[in-house]
Amino acid sequence: MTYLFKLVRRLAISRGSALLLVFALLAACAGDTTAPGSEADRSRNNPVSLQIFPQSVTIETTQRVQFRGVTRTMRGDPVATPLAWRASGGTIKPDGQFSSVIAGTFRIYARGLGWKSVDSAVVHVVAPQPNLARIAVTPASVSVNAGAQYTFSAAGYLPDESTAPVGVVWSATGGSLDPAGVFTADSVAGEFHVIATNTVGTLADTARVTVLSPSTPVEPPTSPTPPATPTPPATPTPAFARVVVQPARITLASGSRQQYRAFGRTSRGNRVSIAATFRVTGGSITPAGLYTAGQTAGTFKVIATSGGKSDTSLVTLTTGPTPLPAPTPTPTPAPPPIYTGRVGVPMGVSGLLSSGVTSAPYNMSLDGYSAGGIVARLAEARTKRLRVLMNMTGGAHANYMTGGRFDMAKWQAKMNTYNTAAIKAAVAAAVADGTIIGNSVMDEPANVTALASWGPAGTMTKTRVDQMCGYVKAIFPTLPVGVVHDHRIFEPEKNYQTCDFIVSQYRMAKATVTDFRDGGVAFAKRSGIAIAFSLNILHGGTPSTTCPKYGNDLSGKLCPMAPDQIRQWGWMLGSAGCALNMWRYEAAFIAKPENQAAFSAVADSLAKLPRRGCTRA
Repeated sequence: MTYLFKLVRRLAISRGSALLLVFALLAACAGDTTAPGSEADRSRNNPVSLQIFPQSVTIETTQRVQFRGVTRTMRGDPVATPLAWRASGGTIKPDGQFSSVIAGTFRIYARGLGWKSVDSAVVHVVAPQPNLARIAVTPASVSVNAGAQYTFSAAGYLPDESTAPVGVVWSATGGSLDPAGVFTADSVAGEFHVIATNTVGTLADTARVTVLSPSTPVEPPTSPTPPATPTPPATPTPAFARVVVQPARITLASGSRQQYRAFGRTSRGNRVSIAATFRVTGGSITPAGLYTAGQTAGTFKVIATSGGKSDTSLVTLTTGPTPLPAPTPTPTPAPPPIYTGRVGVPMGVSGLLSSGVTSAPYNMSLDGYSAGGIVARLAEARTKRLRVLMNMTGGAHANYMTGGRFDMAKWQAKMNTYNTAAIKAAVAAAVADGTIIGNSVMDEPANVTALASWGPAGTMTKTRVDQMCGYVKAIFPTLPVGVVHDHRIFEPEKNYQTCDFIVSQYRMAKATVTDFRDGGVAFAKRSGIAIAFSLNILHGGTPSTTCPKYGNDLSGKLCPMAPDQIRQWGWMLGSAGCALNMWRYEAAFIAKPENQAAFSAVADSLAKLPRRGCTRA
């Protein structure tokens, strides 16, 4: 018998055996399906499939996203089953909440009960964009049937109008949204808004959704669904490319008012006037944009719409102190309140301790120090129940200059005089009990004027200031360290990496107090630092040549702030930061009864707010 004959015979026998086995199995299965109460009958109600939502999403390293899984039976009915979650990177909790401190693309896995109960999703983690100029939601307007779904996308734009990947927080005034921007209409017809807000809450954009009744045909969206990173149209129609509503974010006491305004910006960034309509999700607003807060605490939205485009502002209502009342024509100062110095937002005058005056109505001082007197000065502050914003390396610019430029070695030499065991122990104790708010390493590093220059432009940079903050932290590890300068003018496109806070000073000639405050808060949030505000009470009021003058006034028209300006601006800036400083102590101005009454009103209101540390987020 040949080898080939043997091989063919074996294959024929094997094939016949296999076929007999298959037929036997099929017969057995057929018998099972007709038996009453069979296992197959019961399996129709068991979970057999799983799908994760969202399937793909982009978040930032500062953001969390909630994944969920839906399991279904053979009939397609959803059924609740426990899920086991796993991620290829980052951290995922047992409930499906994912986050990552590093950027990258990761896959999320979920496993449940059932033979097909396994699914995966993709999450793209990106770093926050510090220079983000705006957010755009696409499409701007769309119509959907009741119960239908539509996916919106959001792109971030930098100042040069280039796009950047961003994570956003989605919300809607009707229906529901998942973390990836998938909108699900409910059964109620009407017009609703889909809102995308950046993770720090300073920028937002709004799209309009019209939910139609079943008998109404769906109209196509006003703009096509874009790719992941859409390019803005070269010739926008109408004349403006987007709507901007200001302020972008604000905190108000219940029952108070705020004037909103809206304008358009072209694709080139030019500002144009528009006719906008306003609507709110809490409180009320007039057609002219005057918002009145309701009595319920929480975060609500103010939405401005024009030409099918919208922008959204977030307003947080608190049940804290009500807005400061307008001053009476002839204010009568009340007895100064007693402050503990340990609660609320501190407020005080530069040079208060060194002036030797009593603390009331203030509970904070910004002072220069010498190593020889700092321990005693901190003890004095504790006795007077004052908080202190220190300036260890204060004094004349000449102390830190060589050849017309800032000399880091001289600055470090002054800082080293505080590096003693006694001073380090005193500072650590004062930080721990709240006496010390922090220490400023420098005043106005961008200043290149003849009177207060640190050297030619470019001598000081944020990187250099960060090095100074790090030098102080090496000596005093628990001490918050910051710098004093206008948040708008010193390398505003860059962020601090080491410094904890910034002190930004306001005077009327710079901007409206609302714009100055909102810009400062946005800068601090973007940078991950705290912000304290300062009032230039001596030179920051309404310009005039006839007002009383204090200190150096080369222009001849730098007026002090009026009492009502101190009240209003002090509350608006102080309530938005971790401290409120006033420059500077001038006995003749400070002692005026009408000014004392204004200082007391602001200090009393700020003392009722929750305490905020001047430290990095």
